[in-house]
Parts: sequence; structure tokens; C-alpha cells
Amino acid sequence: MDTKILIVEDDFANQQVATLFLKKFGYQTEVAENGAVATNLSQSNQYSLILMDCQMPIMDGFAATKAIRSKLGPNQTTPIIALTANFVSGIRTDCQQCGMNDILYKPVTMATMKKMVEKWIQLKQEN
Repeated sequence: MDTKILIVEDDFANQQVATLFLKKFGYQTEVAENGAVATNLSQSNQYSLILMDCQMPIMDGFAATKAIRSKLGPNQTTPIIALTANFVSGIRTDCQQCGMNDILYKPVTMATMKKMVEKWIQLKQEN
């Protein structure tokens, strides 16, 4: 099975870091620069995992996750991992309430990303 991961991130440097890490782990990647693009891509492409930045222009990660979860499509139940530099109280709850499965705090290390991605890829494969 090909494992393709959608990276939803507006910052070019963060896109590059996530892509580099995931390719080193052996995964295929696709990048969406905002939640609106991600929502469109998720309706026509199957992903094993979606890494979703929370704060983006046009459509943020919360709205994009709600849209993906609410529409019948190939990614309605795909694990979505929040990417955020926001450590404010309640951010984890906000992520869960919109349908995200877990959270990665920026700056993300290679080891932390690998552990999180492998956890959710394995869980998806088991279900």
C-alpha cells in the first residue's frame, strides 16, 4: 500500500521541513497551502494521514477539518494531526472538537514527527 500524507501548511519553510522529514521516513507527500485547497484535495485523493496547520489564511485548519469530516469522501475518517505553535490552554480541546485526532507542537523534531506519524499510520492500517 502506498502511504501518502497530505501536509496542510501555509508557511513555505514549514512545508519544506515536513516534506523532507516524511520523505526520509519513506512516505509520499502532497502539500496544500491552506485549508480550502486541502478540503478540495481531500475529496478526490486518498491519504493515509493529514497533517493540518491550525492557523492559515483563507481557511484555517479547524474549518478545514470540520469540512473534511462532514463530507462523504475518501478522507472522512482519515487521521488528522494538528500542527501548531500555539500552546494556549484549550488548544487540544479545540482540535478534538473540530475532529482532529492528535496534535504536534511546532517546532517539530524529526523524532517527534516520526513517532506520531507511525502511531497513526499503524492505527489506520489496523482498522
